[in-house]
Amino acid sequence: MVLVSGVDAPRLSRWVVGVPVAVAAVLVAFAGGYGYHGDELYFLAAGRHLAWGYPDQPPLTPFLAALADAVAPDSLVALRVPAAVAAGGTVLFVGLLAREMGGGRRAQLVAVLGAALSGPVLVPGHMLHTTTIDICLSAALAWLVARVVRTGDRRLLLVAGAVLGAGLLNKYQIAVVAVGAVVGLALVGPRSVLRGPWPAAGALLALLLWSPNLLWQFEHGWPQLEMAAVISGNGGNGARVAFLPAQLLYVGPLLVPLWVAGLVRLLRSPDARPFRFLGVAWVLLVVVFVLAAGSPMYLFGAYPALLAAGGLAVDGWLARGARARGIVVGTSLIASAAFIVPLALPVVPVDHLDDIPVLELNGLTAEQFGWPELARTVADVHRSLPAPGNTAVVTENFGEAAALERYGRDLGLPTVHSGYRGYGYWGHPPDTATAALIVRPGTRPGPPRWARDACRDLRVVATTRNDRGVDNKEQDGRVWLCEGIAEPWADLWPRIRHLD
Repeated sequence: MVLVSGVDAPRLSRWVVGVPVAVAAVLVAFAGGYGYHGDELYFLAAGRHLAWGYPDQPPLTPFLAALADAVAPDSLVALRVPAAVAAGGTVLFVGLLAREMGGGRRAQLVAVLGAALSGPVLVPGHMLHTTTIDICLSAALAWLVARVVRTGDRRLLLVAGAVLGAGLLNKYQIAVVAVGAVVGLALVGPRSVLRGPWPAAGALLALLLWSPNLLWQFEHGWPQLEMAAVISGNGGNGARVAFLPAQLLYVGPLLVPLWVAGLVRLLRSPDARPFRFLGVAWVLLVVVFVLAAGSPMYLFGAYPALLAAGGLAVDGWLARGARARGIVVGTSLIASAAFIVPLALPVVPVDHLDDIPVLELNGLTAEQFGWPELARTVADVHRSLPAPGNTAVVTENFGEAAALERYGRDLGLPTVHSGYRGYGYWGHPPDTATAALIVRPGTRPGPPRWARDACRDLRVVATTRNDRGVDNKEQDGRVWLCEGIAEPWADLWPRIRHLD
């Protein structure tokens, strides 16, 4: 059946609500496992310096971190509740999208189960991250536009504009997703969605909601442009070559048939013609992100449409075959769960993380260890100094700085400073600090260049390690003591601030 404007959608399956609720509940239940990720600690720090923008991100995720911390201070579980809700929301919108595409109850069930067991839902859903919120809002945006296609009610584009505006206050990648959808509509239709006043009204509302962040970027010299150049430069040709192969792993190897079948259906099936623009948008985004040497995770916001369409494709396959096909689908979903759950959730004992191997397949896990130990090490060194009151603490990255803030305040550490990203905008040490403890990760064992120039005496006074022996960026880091700083910090700070 070819869906056209005004056709009623199939009945909503109860699983479209039940599975998202279960996903959110499971994520909350496991939210306290392992520990904070360095990015989460940074979001908490940014939440204590709320602004309409930062050099590396818009303000929504730091605001959510501040809100969670206000409700339940220092609670890792509370911090991760918004991420769990967003992950459940992504699954919900995938199911609703499958329904808008004409999928019946079984198609909706396959779609939500596939989404629930996918990398884009479970991996970022375990922690508060801009990606977690971005995927949910991108899924909501795709659902709204698909609903406009089915119902012909273009007033919904105003709601889509509100979702887009909120998304732009969280992560800029959603703009690329939106542009891809618009270009897809222009290329393959239905072009009627783009006619009339409602598309412009939605775009204007999105711009209005985004404008405070744009104003912040303008007032601070557009640091996000420099940030984008840094990310692209760090990726290089290696990222371009690995981009597509990484999709086979990141979404989930056992879910590849599901989303590929969804892509093929969107691009080729006559029944999916009204929604072909979503498949075209995915292809366009692949081209854009490969050319820009972007992270493979940038494409996560385009997968809800493919997973939804995959539900319809699998449903059609099941309808044409024997009962054995249902066993194949069920076995694939169970196997997908067995693959992704140990990688995404803290269910593997720390002593066995290398056995799967979790750390190699999900690098986010490794950065959830070692922060309390880092704070104790730096605090012990700081207390042992003959003049701790005149010694600042300066870190190489925001994870270290935020961890020392979180765990060091009860250990007597002074205000922590860093030149990295947002911290570089939050002030430098006072000029009364004529010495500094410089904290650097294990990936950068030597002293920073500014310290080699500014310190009369510079030596290693401690090495950082985590109690679990997890090999991450902070393992075997160095704490340097810099003494005899004669240059004012205000003069040093431009050389200390950095984005990479």
